[in-house]
Amino acid sequence: MIPRTKVNYYLSDLLQAFFISESGKDYKKYLVSLLRNYLQEENILLTPSGRAGLYFILKAIDSPRILIPAYTCKAVAEAAILAGKEVTCVEVEEDGFNMSISALEAALDDGDIVIATHQFGIPCQIEKILELCAQKQAFVIEDVAASLGSRVRGKLTGTFGDAAFYSFDSTKLVNVPMKGGFLHVKNPALFERIQRIYAEEICAMPAQEKIKLLAKGGVLWLLENPWLYKLFHTLFFEARGKFTEDTPVLNQKKTEFYRYDLANWQACIAAVQVAKIEEIIQVRQYQYAEYMTKLADCLAFKLPPEDEAAEWACIRFPIRVRGDKISYYQRAVKRGLVFAAIVNSEFDNLHCPPRG
Repeated sequence: MIPRTKVNYYLSDLLQAFFISESGKDYKKYLVSLLRNYLQEENILLTPSGRAGLYFILKAIDSPRILIPAYTCKAVAEAAILAGKEVTCVEVEEDGFNMSISALEAALDDGDIVIATHQFGIPCQIEKILELCAQKQAFVIEDVAASLGSRVRGKLTGTFGDAAFYSFDSTKLVNVPMKGGFLHVKNPALFERIQRIYAEEICAMPAQEKIKLLAKGGVLWLLENPWLYKLFHTLFFEARGKFTEDTPVLNQKKTEFYRYDLANWQACIAAVQVAKIEEIIQVRQYQYAEYMTKLADCLAFKLPPEDEAAEWACIRFPIRVRGDKISYYQRAVKRGLVFAAIVNSEFDNLHCPPRG
């Protein structure tokens, strides 16, 4: 069975991380320098997770209403609600995964906050979104959790809007146990405000949390073995009649994903990957192109958009199944293939708060 998640770190990275302290070599500073060089953005702040990055940006902005894609990770709505914002969902493209321009135009009011998500690493129509938002003086935050490394006509996603947040989750392009991420904003004054709020709310990761996360990271690494993953999938999913451990419930309180500062040992693991990010991107682009070619004649599902300019760094190859997708999933599992976020997932169960 092919594991649904493959991390980009190794057991040796985890063992090295065990001995890294906060007072030793400053890997956090090194990671920030790598990210600044890659993105050509100055105001970068490391965060406990991607959702925490969004949360701290929103806490520093006074605008009360935020528009998010109707098809998105529940963590986006969760972070917005925890930040005290009124959430309005905007319909996605009829034949795609990102926000519809016409639906955004109909929903957008003066001074709104807009989340421009590049779902799965497939860029949204960011330039058109920016045009609409400029007319309404709306603040644009790019959700780059799934699209680090994707480009639009040579320019990196995340560098178009007023701000952006990124994720180092185990499903993303760069990953650390178990979350992590960063944000950047264009406006220096806003960045200073975010830093102040961050310093007030964040705390250092306790030793027991480090041990727990390293252990979970080791489990994810072990589960890349097809036989171990098959055993895991049989015990935790098939035997329980489940497809995912996620639920549609939004957390009403801040979890550890908002609480603990990105640790020095996590920064070390991330920095190794960021230093070779172009190699990781090339692998993803090759895989996406190969799937497009070899699945072109399949009739049971619809393929995602084609990356005609070879600019995307997709973390998923999203297909849309024709008919009963639960039955399709179960048949695929019997043949040794599992899918992420296809049924009863954080995407399928997202509760869309009504407008107004």
